[in-house]
Amino acid sequence: MNSLSSQSFSVINQSSDQKAIVAHYHLFKNAGTSVDSILKQNFGTTWRKIEFPIVNRHSNSNLVQDWLTTQQDITAFSSHTAIFPLPILDDTIILPIIFLRHPITRLLSVYKFERQHQKILNRSIKLAREKDFAGYLNKQLNEKNNRSCRNFQTYRLSWLDNSEHRSELERALRGLNSLPVVGIVSQFDLSMELYCQAIAQYFPSFKTKSVHKNTTSEPKASLEQKLNVVRQSLDSNTYQRLLDANQDDLKLYEAAKEKLRLDAKDQSKTTS
Repeated sequence: MNSLSSQSFSVINQSSDQKAIVAHYHLFKNAGTSVDSILKQNFGTTWRKIEFPIVNRHSNSNLVQDWLTTQQDITAFSSHTAIFPLPILDDTIILPIIFLRHPITRLLSVYKFERQHQKILNRSIKLAREKDFAGYLNKQLNEKNNRSCRNFQTYRLSWLDNSEHRSELERALRGLNSLPVVGIVSQFDLSMELYCQAIAQYFPSFKTKSVHKNTTSEPKASLEQKLNVVRQSLDSNTYQRLLDANQDDLKLYEAAKEKLRLDAKDQSKTTS
């Protein structure tokens, strides 16, 4: 199995009679609940939520692939824990959906969500319930192998490329460019419009709508306003530490925004 799947380059060019499966790689607090709502509305019972065991520092793509081979009625699935690369199945194209978000404002959203959670389902929720935002971040950043607050999105996209001689950021950027569409949370409607155009070539009746489910911040606030909230919630040392720990994610996010801009421009030329 190739970690940089050639499937992902040819999604839009495949014939419409080829079997297709929509795969939503749901990064926590990246508009995934809204995406799931759209998938459920379109695919009904042939869309499933599924989670896979995570093996530290290894992809579980083989587990995703094995599961799909046993699910003949599946046309779409969503998973927080499915790790790239895309599974490879005979006579089947995988249509990936993934959204990225500004890494600093994302972490405040993660913290607020976990702090409000009624059940202690994991140690991160327990930590959020016990600590203020600064304490929550510093505790997790102190753990060397904990990626939840350190370039999390870069780490997840880096699995699209298995080049050992490249840095994690380089692999993530190559992975970003290998995907036909990458969504941006703050441009959700535009992102879903591009996804819709790609998916509709296999599922002509696929429709999207503007939805904003499970939000923990004011969706109309500007990025600068949201960043100010983060700054005001943290002491200067913790805020700088947070920035330093997410430099790769900040670069990846800017690259993803530029990719979305260019893809939307190209699509506009095609349809005009």
